[in-house]
Parts: sequence; structure tokens; C-alpha cells
Amino acid sequence: MKRVLSLILGLMLLLTAFSSGVSADVYFYDFDTENPWVLHCNTGYGDTYKITDQTTVDLEYKRIAFDLKIVQSGTSANSYFIVGFIDGNFPEDGLQFKGYNSDGTYMRVQVRDGEQNVGTVPVGVWLHVEYETFLNEDLTVKYAKVLITDKDTGEIYINKTVTVSAFYNGAFGIYGRYGGVTVENGMTKITYSGGYSYIDNLTFGDLVYQVSFNLKDALTGQGLTGVTVKESNVTLGTISDGEILTLSKGTHTLTFEKSGYWSVTKTIDVQSDMSVSVEMYPSSTAFQFLNFPSDIQVYENSIYELTFTISPIDTSVTYNTYLSISGLSNVLEVKKAGQVITPESGKYYLGDISSDTQVSIKFKAGSIGLHSFTITLTSNDVIMSKTYTTSNQVSYEVVPLPFSIQFPSEWQVGSNVIRISEAEGNQLTLLVMLKDLQGNELWSESAVLGPYEAKEFQVNIPEEGSYILEVQYNGQVASWSITVNPSITLVTKTVQVQEGGEGTIVLHFKNPSDSVMYYTIVVSGGFLANEINETISLAPLSEKDVSIAFAVPSDLTYDAYELNVKVLQGDSVVFEDKVAVTIAESSGFSLPIGGSSSLSWKWILGALLVAGGVIAILRR
Repeated sequence: MKRVLSLILGLMLLLTAFSSGVSADVYFYDFDTENPWVLHCNTGYGDTYKITDQTTVDLEYKRIAFDLKIVQSGTSANSYFIVGFIDGNFPEDGLQFKGYNSDGTYMRVQVRDGEQNVGTVPVGVWLHVEYETFLNEDLTVKYAKVLITDKDTGEIYINKTVTVSAFYNGAFGIYGRYGGVTVENGMTKITYSGGYSYIDNLTFGDLVYQVSFNLKDALTGQGLTGVTVKESNVTLGTISDGEILTLSKGTHTLTFEKSGYWSVTKTIDVQSDMSVSVEMYPSSTAFQFLNFPSDIQVYENSIYELTFTISPIDTSVTYNTYLSISGLSNVLEVKKAGQVITPESGKYYLGDISSDTQVSIKFKAGSIGLHSFTITLTSNDVIMSKTYTTSNQVSYEVVPLPFSIQFPSEWQVGSNVIRISEAEGNQLTLLVMLKDLQGNELWSESAVLGPYEAKEFQVNIPEEGSYILEVQYNGQVASWSITVNPSITLVTKTVQVQEGGEGTIVLHFKNPSDSVMYYTIVVSGGFLANEINETISLAPLSEKDVSIAFAVPSDLTYDAYELNVKVLQGDSVVFEDKVAVTIAESSGFSLPIGGSSSLSWKWILGALLVAGGVIAILRR
């Protein structure tokens, strides 16, 4: 059964090499139905046999693999055999197995070049033998690698690489000292002085490896089928996602083609079995997204800058390029090649893109959890006859900050206490900053917190308005928008009064502090002969309306006036505004009265008496 499995694996390797169109010579023999060996020469000390139905294999990059069972090792100086590529009369590029000086339980293994010892292998078990030749990176040093394992258990007996002086690529052959080569019971039997061994499932030829290809749609991540792979205009095969080609060791420049997609050219260096990922873009797109980060994690309330490269697939379709972002609300800044781009109706104009261009998107993370947004590039061909659209979805995770922060219930002008506690059991260096909306620093304080340590910061706010509080940590920045609402507001901006009447100004006061606040309200100007002063107090964490009454003269010249309102705290003016006072016309009828006040009252009394007499007559 083991021999059948080895046969199947060998045939798969051979068929894959040829069906893939790889320009590599690989040969496989199981000796079940044929005897490929012919006599190469009689050396006078035994015969060398070779396999003739082969072309010349690669000089530097070769591989030999076979199963070996040493039945008798032999113990004399002539107890050895050689397997490898022939130069002259003997296999000179391969392995030499020697039983000399052994007790008959093992054989010494040597690289034939220089007869370099690489180890020993036991007698009586099936071994799997591999021998490879190759060059170093700058092609100046020759190497031979030997790997011999127990075929049944996988135990490694020898795994060693040595330098050699020469490579040969003649016919593959076997030499047995004072012996020869025959085929017996579906295996090759090698005889040599005092012993014999069996070889089965022989593979030799160019050094090739199995290369697995992950073929994906670059936008959806879906696997692709029916992708044609070419090298130097030679088709190596048509494969689907996850399938394998056998390629010879070395550098290969491969082109991947599929209908409805842009072709992709990729150079790979094959030094072992490997996996290659290829992303193909639909022909309706114009760009590749390169250097795009994966597994993006952002701390909550922190600012993150996503940087990537857009690469034109074909520069004839990357004119008039715009970038748009959907699903992301807190976009702070977009840059092209380090320059800030101003949005135009929600889009960012990148212009004509003729080469790889770096783009960055800075945004502020929101709530904890998984989030995503979409980046879309639209572009045109040179005559603007067709639009190309390239989209990429960005997924990111927002994670908790490495610290907790407590804010005051309400921000106020002056000192405000915040408390920051380290939350992950690590040392944490912080810089806390208050900035205005233009980014100017107004206050800052730094601290180093130990594991789970907490610290209070006194944040000094100079005046009412909007600000940004930043906490810099571990090379990152978290930020919060804060607003200090006015503690004093003028409720009555306009007042309508009548001459000789009264008016009222209303102010709203709020005290967010834990202390009693004292204020002096001053009203002046306009038609007021003297300013009005009123002092009030406000309990901690309270608010109230305060009304200031004023008298209106009866002999005003104008129909509108302006009163000045100030609020002082001590000697400092903490609030100042103006009230517009309009003078309304008197309602009802007017009497032809004038002069002094006593005369006016006489007219009024007389009018009342006349009105009373008329009513009495009517009742009759």
C-alpha cells in the first residue's frame, strides 16, 4: 500500500509539472512495468547504468528523490554505491552510500563531490532520500542539500547542506562497486561488494516546487476561477483560487489574465513550496489600493489617520479623479501627497493621477464596537467619455481607552476638575491640553500614572465659549468638545414702554460652582438721569431670573432709546449688553389739556360730571 501511495504522489508531481506548461524537466519511474536502465560503461570496478530517455536538466538547480531500503550494507572498502548525475564514467553529482568500517547495521552517506560525510542511515528500513543542488543569492557559491527521513515514521536521519565545487547535468545513473543494476519485483536492485539495496519511486530533474495561488477579486475578496497564467507569453495553465502550479526554482515573472479584469503581472522568487496571493481588479475600476492596513483598532474618542496608496491600473483612465467617503461622520482632514484637500460638495478633488499617490484620511473614532465606511474613487478617460469607479470598504474596531476620565457636571469659566485613572495596569504618560477652536494651546499639564493610579487636573478655562480638550497618550490623541455656557444671559433684549410709565429688564443668572456668587447689576444711559445699581447673591449650583425696574419720563424727545446693562463681580465687569427701549403711543382718547397737573385734574373731574348727567337723562 505504501508503494502505491508513493507511486500516486510521484505521478501527481510529474503530471502537474507537464500539465502546467512549466519549462522544467522532471522524470518519474516506479519500475513496475519497465526497466529504463541501460549500461553506460564498465569501469573495471563495476558497472554504471543510466537512464537515456531524458533531456539535459538544469545545471545548478536539480533534485533527486527516491525511496531506499538497504538490505545488506557490506563491510569492505568496496561496499558502496553512487546515485546521481553522470560525468565521465561515474555519477559525480549525487550521493554515495558506503558500508565500509560499519558493523553491518548502517551505511555512511556522503555527498559525492569531495566525498563529504553528512551522516549515517540504518539498514533494513525504508528511507525517503532527497538531494538538491542550488546557488546562493549572488550565484557565487554552490550548495548541495541532503534530507533523509524514515518513510514510515518521518523521523529525520540526515538534514544537512554543504558547499560543493562543481555541478553536472549529464544522464542520471547508478554505480555499484563490483556490482550492477537490475529491476526486480517492481524495484531497482543495486548490487555492490558484500551487499545490495532497493530503490523505488525515483524522481529526478529540475528542482521544482509546488506554488499555490490565492486568486481574489480585489474589491469583494471572492475567489476567482478560470485565471490564465503566462510566463514570457507561454501559457502555464488556467487555474482557480487555491490551485497549484509546479514551478522550477528561481525567479518567475507571471502574468494573470481573466475576462472582465485588468491583467496583473507579478514576479516571484521560488525557493521552496510557497503560496502566492494575487488580487485582480474589475476592468470597470481604475485604481489599486496599496499598503492598506488591516485589523485597524482605534481607541474611543481618539484621532486616527488612515494612510494608503492609490496606484493607477492604467493611467489612461485616471483623469479628473475625485475621492468620496460614505459612512464616516467625523472626517477631520483628507490629504493627497501630504497636502490638505478642501472638500467640494462632500467630495475631494485629487486631479489627474499618473503615478502611485499617497492619500490619508484623518477621523475621530466614535463609540466602542465594530464600524465601517466606504472610500470611492471616480475617474475618467482623457476625453471624459467613460467613468471608472473604484471602491474599498474599511472596517475598524473602536476599543476602550487605556484610562478612564471623569468630567465636571457642567463646565464653567475658571477652574474645572477632571480625574483620569489608568485602567490597564500599566504605566501611562499623559499630556492634557485645552485648545481653542483654532488649535491654539490655552492650558496644559503632564503626568505619569502608575498602574491603576488616578490624578486630578485643574483645567483653567479663560472665558465662555467652545473648546477642545485633548489627552495625548502612547503617541495617540483623544479629544472631547466642551462648551462653557454663559452664566449670565440677558432675557429681555427689547422692551416697549409708555411715557410716564415703567419698564423691566430681566437677566438670568446661573452658578455652576460650589460657592456663593455676588454680583452688582448696573443699568445706565438712554433717558435715565441716574444709573440703577442693584446687588444680588446666588446660591451654589443654582440659577434664577432677576428683574430690574426703571421709570420712563413723560416728556421724551425720541421714540426709541438704548440702555446699557453691566454686571460686575467685585470690580470686574463679567457681563455687558444693551437693551433697546421703544416708546409706544398712549392708548384711548386724548383731552385738550395742558398746563399744570392741578388744571388737568379739573378737566378730568368736569368731564366725569358731564358724562354722569348725560347718563341720568338717558335713563329717564
